[in-house]
Amino acid sequence: MSNPTPGSSSSYLPNLTGVRGLAAVWVLAFHGWQFSNGPSLVVPIPGFALDLTAFFKCGYFGVDLFFVLSGFLLSMPFHRAALAGRPRPSLKQFWIHRCRRVLPAYWLQLLILTAVFAWLGQFDRITPRILVAHAALVQNVVPWLVPLLNPVYWSMPIEWDFYLILPLLALFVARCRWPLALALALVFVFAFRVLCYWSLTDTALTPFIGYGDIQQLPARLDQFVAGICAAWICAARPLSRRSAVACLWGGILAIATLVWVAAARGDFIANTDVPYLFVHHSMTALSFGLLVLGAAGSTLIGSVLFANRAMTFLGVISYSLYLWHYPLLELARWLGLTTGTPRWPPWVAVLGIVVPAILLAAWLSYRYVERPFLRAAPTAPRLPGAQQA
Repeated sequence: MSNPTPGSSSSYLPNLTGVRGLAAVWVLAFHGWQFSNGPSLVVPIPGFALDLTAFFKCGYFGVDLFFVLSGFLLSMPFHRAALAGRPRPSLKQFWIHRCRRVLPAYWLQLLILTAVFAWLGQFDRITPRILVAHAALVQNVVPWLVPLLNPVYWSMPIEWDFYLILPLLALFVARCRWPLALALALVFVFAFRVLCYWSLTDTALTPFIGYGDIQQLPARLDQFVAGICAAWICAARPLSRRSAVACLWGGILAIATLVWVAAARGDFIANTDVPYLFVHHSMTALSFGLLVLGAAGSTLIGSVLFANRAMTFLGVISYSLYLWHYPLLELARWLGLTTGTPRWPPWVAVLGIVVPAILLAAWLSYRYVERPFLRAAPTAPRLPGAQQA
């Protein structure tokens, strides 16, 4: 998932780079845990056993956090312009910068993966139609089957489509005010998810909607809108330190509760777990909206959690980390590194060999692919009270 950078039309407040790092490392932990055969992760504490398995099992929450954070960061310049009575940011420059931000690292990886599949003789995975759909980030809307060259590509068209409608959503929140806008978004996505579920048995719906659409943008709109509404609150009147701390802790506690609930339910989408299926992403949207709003404030706890060097580094390389972690985990499995030996379990190889390789690949991709294109972009003026991301 992409993150705003210097010269973008978007801005971020302190600590949010570290929040991006949290989102990326949580997805990495999820897939690393899966490639390690899903071990039980219990930390023994005197008089207590801390079971962290659920947090690894629910690492897909990191994608939800990315969506909320994108809504927050990318809508902020539109909100600041509206509140100050200034013209809105240039849409042309906004979309040009999104292309600079997303496409170079993505297209390079697409080229490398295409060469790998050709070398393996899997030409059915790299037909011209499949590659065109991938290159244009329309693999979620084309009428032909598109097997993903990288499993994490499922989320990228959702983010890409969001860029197209972001200006309208920001205007919608500004005109309706955020409580009404959020409420309407929640009602809309709930109804859309119900329709997706009904399409499993109602043949009249199948030409227009399918169950798989429950993972696409119309059904995930609440997460982007939650971020947009949080950005409006922050832009209109920054929270006091006490309020920011309350939001941050409220978001953390809400997410911890959702992790506990979701982990016990397993794959609620594949299992068509109704009615939980209809409300899960809305609950994560509200919880992460609170967390991002609290993290955007100037608080000691926010700085400790998210502004430290480790989290900032992970946030800076988060996009390339998201792109490269799964292919390198697959490579490690192909090489037999994650099968385990009598000497050590699979997680040792994942943690000791694969994760450092992923971090190195992500840094190289950021340093030599992402950053040169971003430096070539025109620099946007700094926004008062915000730090360019």
